[in-house]
Amino acid sequence: MRRFYVILLLLIAIPLSAQRLRVAFIGDPQVDDETELGYARKSIYAEIGARKDLDLAIFLGDLVNDDVALLVPTRAILDSLPFPWACVPGNHDRDFYGLKKGRAVSFDRTVQEGKARDMASYRRVIGPTDTSFVMGGVRFIMMDDVRSKGGKGYEGGFREDQKAWLAKQLSATSEKMPAVLCAHIPFSEFKALDSLEAILSAHPKMLLMCGHTHTMARHLLEFPGGLALEEVLAGAACGSWWRGVPDEQGIPSATQNCGSPRCYYLADFSRRGYRLDYKVIGRPAKEKASAWIADSTRLVLNIYGGSTEGEVQVKLPGCRWIDVPRSKEPAPEVLAVVEFNRSLPKKHRSRNHQYIPLRTVDSPHIWAVNMKNDPELLEALQKAEGKEIKIRYRDPDIWNRRSAPSLMSSYLRVVPFSLTPSK
Repeated sequence: MRRFYVILLLLIAIPLSAQRLRVAFIGDPQVDDETELGYARKSIYAEIGARKDLDLAIFLGDLVNDDVALLVPTRAILDSLPFPWACVPGNHDRDFYGLKKGRAVSFDRTVQEGKARDMASYRRVIGPTDTSFVMGGVRFIMMDDVRSKGGKGYEGGFREDQKAWLAKQLSATSEKMPAVLCAHIPFSEFKALDSLEAILSAHPKMLLMCGHTHTMARHLLEFPGGLALEEVLAGAACGSWWRGVPDEQGIPSATQNCGSPRCYYLADFSRRGYRLDYKVIGRPAKEKASAWIADSTRLVLNIYGGSTEGEVQVKLPGCRWIDVPRSKEPAPEVLAVVEFNRSLPKKHRSRNHQYIPLRTVDSPHIWAVNMKNDPELLEALQKAEGKEIKIRYRDPDIWNRRSAPSLMSSYLRVVPFSLTPSK
């Protein structure tokens, strides 16, 4: 009989310990009109809606691009998803009382003209701007951090009443329970973090998820008093505002300024914490990086979902594994777009929908190595164009344990210009 109870307890414990909650975090669909809503419907919404492994989807703001009338069809799409969803408001989800591009962009025609921006339509169509819930043993806190500065202006931050509300939510949450704080504007853009640190210190094992920047970045956000939390900038489902050369479905490439394609994040939560994965919209799950030969001697890797804490090794065909250090430089994809932009007719170039307004700024997830001093590796590199290479990536998670290295692969491409252009 005793053995029976032991087996019964084990059978109960196994599914509890193996319980997983899979969440998709999606930044900035940011549709500007019916055409772009169609792009979003055929790409990000269709992809996550077809997934059989999601328990929840969280949208990190900017569902629309100032035309709040588009919140209504967007809400219909979200409600059609086969799993629950939640959303935080973005700076482009606010009402603007007046005309933009010749259209009225507020549902409420009776509001005084003195109010330039508010969340009336968002609250009516989408729901509360601040909310919190527990799902699968994880506390999710959703907050509006778009603070008005008068007129159309805004900045990232919380009001005092919001801080009090946040403190109350955390005081009701066990320190052992994983927690996620979601907002639109990155916390690293706040002017002051001292008061926020005092609140978040009550729950030091927390993941910060944001959108807004149309770039992908992962890093430890270090607060003035020593608290360090992982902050994830989840990129944009619209990429660079639905611009660029269209694919076979007619959807623009919209490469982001960090060099990442349009994307979203997947997070698997368990009692031990979480693990993150990066998914390129419309491409196979294994496509997580790109590899380029630059200046004939350099191997440049763009690990799309890479953290500043990440470590990378690479294996060329027929060679050993080698370490690849992080590099501060623009992504090869961005320089390729800049070169393409120059090929467009100069007259009204920026109005061409294939033109993506990217800047040659450093990407936060580039690793590169120069092989000119190693004849064996240099020969292998120069023979590897168009071939598949193996990449080994790892980074520490929020509990400072070393995650198992993830294996990925990419095909080598040649960059016909320097990756360190003169300034």
